[in-house]
Amino acid sequence: MTRKHLLAAAALALPALMPLAGCQSQGELNRYRTQYRTAQDQILDLQARLADKDRLIDTLRGSLNPNVEMQGQLSDAQARRAALEAEILRLEDLLERAGTTPIPVELADELERLAQANPDLMSYDAATGAIRFRSDVTFALGKADVRSGAVPIINKLATVLSAPVAAEYEVRVAGHTDNVPMKNALNRQLYGDNWGLSTARAVSVMKAFSTAGIPEERMSVAGYGEHRPVEPNGAKGSARNRRVEIYLVPMPSTFNGDATEPTDTAPAAPAAPAATNDGEVTELIDVTPVPQDQAPEVFK
Repeated sequence: MTRKHLLAAAALALPALMPLAGCQSQGELNRYRTQYRTAQDQILDLQARLADKDRLIDTLRGSLNPNVEMQGQLSDAQARRAALEAEILRLEDLLERAGTTPIPVELADELERLAQANPDLMSYDAATGAIRFRSDVTFALGKADVRSGAVPIINKLATVLSAPVAAEYEVRVAGHTDNVPMKNALNRQLYGDNWGLSTARAVSVMKAFSTAGIPEERMSVAGYGEHRPVEPNGAKGSARNRRVEIYLVPMPSTFNGDATEPTDTAPAAPAAPAATNDGEVTELIDVTPVPQDQAPEVFK
């Protein structure tokens, strides 16, 4: 691949960022542009490393009397070249998909894979970056304690949300119910009504996340009861309306460990990944725009 080809491929990401101009501040757009240019520069740096490996491979292949040591060097150079080429393709893919998801592309991919592996427990909406747990599977009827069978998937999700690429995002947990009133006297005593039950379920998931290692200062909870259905309730309510949703919004820029109200200010752009001497990238790149600081409309 040539330098011209790489720049052309990277430029495919620009149209995805243009719609942001009408809804983001100039400072946020400048941060996106900085991230974009950083990713472009890294691709060019990796391309230079790839050219070095090509020259080394040509030199080793041209030796008149290659010995065992030189053959080993050739194999090593070819392996490193393949790794560099794979990394360039990965970065090009990130640039091309910039703006297609409200959270970092690599984080979105991890959530998509987790949802596909556990379709009976959770789903993931790529358009909004939101995760949804089915309450009928996560909780017993009318209860707020997380079922033991749902704990493993919550732990796996917590691992994904604890990755460095997700560190700048607040984890918001929101509980929802259908419109069927509580009839059990003990449940009414414990939760009061559907609103109380939905909040208690959100808190239970948050506590499970906390046990799995997500800091509580990175999380918030809300309960909406029956008031934000995703489909009309029938005589027995709706299984789709009985749900817990998790979505990610930028951590408030003024956060200092105390409880503060989130703002619409986007976090500082993550640092570009550092390349080691052998060309391996040690950190993830985030070249995607951040979502608005509000619950996705599709889940209201």
